[in-house]
Amino acid sequence: MSSFAGRMKEYPTVSLDRFDRENLHSRAYFLSHCHKDHMKGLKGLLLKRKLQSSRTVRLYCSFVTKELLLSNPKYSFWEPYIVSPFYYVLYHRKEELLVTLLPAGHCPGSVMFLFEGCRGNVLYTGDFRFAAGDISRIEHLHSGSRVKDIQSVYLDSTFYDPRFYQIPTREVCLNGISELVGNWIGQSSHHVVWLNCKAAYGYEYLFTNLGEQFNTQIHVRSLAMFQKMPEILSYVTTDRRTQIHACRYPTNEEFLHGSRLPCGSTAADGTPLRIISIKPSTMWFGERIKKTDVIIKTGASSFRACFSFHSSYSEIKHFLSDLQPVNIFPSVVPIGQTVRYFIKNYLNYSLIYFSLILTKTRKIKISHKSVTEHFVIY
Repeated sequence: MSSFAGRMKEYPTVSLDRFDRENLHSRAYFLSHCHKDHMKGLKGLLLKRKLQSSRTVRLYCSFVTKELLLSNPKYSFWEPYIVSPFYYVLYHRKEELLVTLLPAGHCPGSVMFLFEGCRGNVLYTGDFRFAAGDISRIEHLHSGSRVKDIQSVYLDSTFYDPRFYQIPTREVCLNGISELVGNWIGQSSHHVVWLNCKAAYGYEYLFTNLGEQFNTQIHVRSLAMFQKMPEILSYVTTDRRTQIHACRYPTNEEFLHGSRLPCGSTAADGTPLRIISIKPSTMWFGERIKKTDVIIKTGASSFRACFSFHSSYSEIKHFLSDLQPVNIFPSVVPIGQTVRYFIKNYLNYSLIYFSLILTKTRKIKISHKSVTEHFVIY
């Protein structure tokens, strides 16, 4: 859960993934992806009034994030103010700031923002999943054959904890889930799988691969968010007569109500459905003392599947080692810890110097719930 306050010390006139409090005074906004903990204040009345009274304030994001955002009527007022072309120029006090959007590997539309200006190069990762060596494939993080000098990284530190030293790749996790799903639905047409996915979106990697492998569609509650993403749309459906479901209870409850799916689907001939639930998660696996397989049976018909949208401890260490930034600012702090404690005990001082903005860290509220595009800003 992001605890980033929205401002970078190097370029404090722009805000990222936070749209309330002091961020209401920013002259440009950036949204890395459409998960709620990165959208605080985005539909606020004060921000809406600011947009209506300004000719220059805009929200910058990827095209997919724009489409996902506008698929929700609560954010429709943003439509005239969203910018997601390849280049954009905004004039402001003759100060040039080049912003490059880099793929983050977290969920559809997710990006990192690379800021290059007179106060140095700054990378804001948002939420990201990078394997070791992925930086070598990102052209815009390089100048010639070397990695660009990075002054600061605002880091997704969700799993920067030795408990999550190694998280299986998505491919490994997918293989485990696919085997379980195939063994179950292959028994009869009345054997059904419920994917208990907590986020509104982000599991499309599972949907598309399972749909492709089993020549089927995954049942979801609504297709609205996928209407302009044909590569995903063909693998999801609102038809409940399918063997793989990812529909959700209105109250986001954790478990099946008896033998009923959230959508209430039943067999046409009245035969009771045989349902198993698979809950993708990472935190649950990291908190287990004994390391296990990627699939664990937790009840008579329930399973946990290791599946992560965030980089592991070792992946983050590789990422930082490749970048060698001067400063690092963690955007996620473990529950019950302070930023100072987190940096002192988890980040390696011997390799990289880490700095703090103490006035900002005191304001951070810790939650107890657990593409490349360019813009030139003047």
